[in-house]
Amino acid sequence: MASSASEAAARLAKTAQHRFPIGKKQVFLPNQVITFIRPKPKQPPNLASFVVPLRFNKLDLRDYLYHAYNVQVLKVRSFINERAPERRGNNNQGKWYRPQPQKMMVAELTKPFVWPEPVKEDARGDWDHDIWQRVEKQRKKTLAQQEAMGKSDIPLRTDMPTPEARKVLRKQAAEFLADEKQWTNDQQLDEDIWTEVDKSEVVPEEAAEVEAAAQRDEEAKGTEKR
Repeated sequence: MASSASEAAARLAKTAQHRFPIGKKQVFLPNQVITFIRPKPKQPPNLASFVVPLRFNKLDLRDYLYHAYNVQVLKVRSFINERAPERRGNNNQGKWYRPQPQKMMVAELTKPFVWPEPVKEDARGDWDHDIWQRVEKQRKKTLAQQEAMGKSDIPLRTDMPTPEARKVLRKQAAEFLADEKQWTNDQQLDEDIWTEVDKSEVVPEEAAEVEAAAQRDEEAKGTEKR
C-alpha cells in the first residue's frame, strides 16, 4: 500500500513538473527531420521557429522539445507555406509542377533563447565561404542561361562580356607575336636527359637516324635495279 502511494506521488510530482500529460509512445530511432531556423529581425526571443514534416502536429513538437532538449513550451502555432511552381529537369524545359508544401511551427518558450551573432564576411574563411560564393555565383549564372534558353532569348557572343581569362590570353598572344616576350614554362630541364634546341637546329641523334634511313633507301633501290 505504501509503495503504490509513493509511486502515485512520484507520478504526480513528475506531472506537476512539466504541467502537461506526457505521451507514452516511445520512439528510439526517429526518421523525422526538425530544423530550427534563425528568427526574423523583430521576432521576440521567446518564439522559436521550426520546419517540421507535414505529418507533425503540435503535440509532437512539444514532446520532442521536452524529451530531446528539456525545453518546455507554452503553446505552438503551425502553418503551411505553399511553394512556387517549378519546372522538372535541369534545363527548366520540363513540365510545370508544384513542389510539396513546407510546414512550419512557431513555439512559445518558457525561457527565451537568443541566437548568437552571425560570423562576419571576412571571418568565414575557416568554413570555405569563398568557395561557396564562387559556386553560388556560377549556379545563378547557369540558371539564368537555362532560363534564357527556355525563352529562346539566347544573347549573341558580341553582346556577352568578354571573360577575364580570354583577355589575358589575347594580351599574351599579342606580346608573343610582337616578339616582346619569350614563352617559357618556368621548368628547369634535366640536361642529362633533355636538350633544348631551336627548330632550325638538328639533333645529332635525329641526323644519324635520317642518314641511316637514306642509306637503306639507296641500298633498296640498288637491289631493285639488279
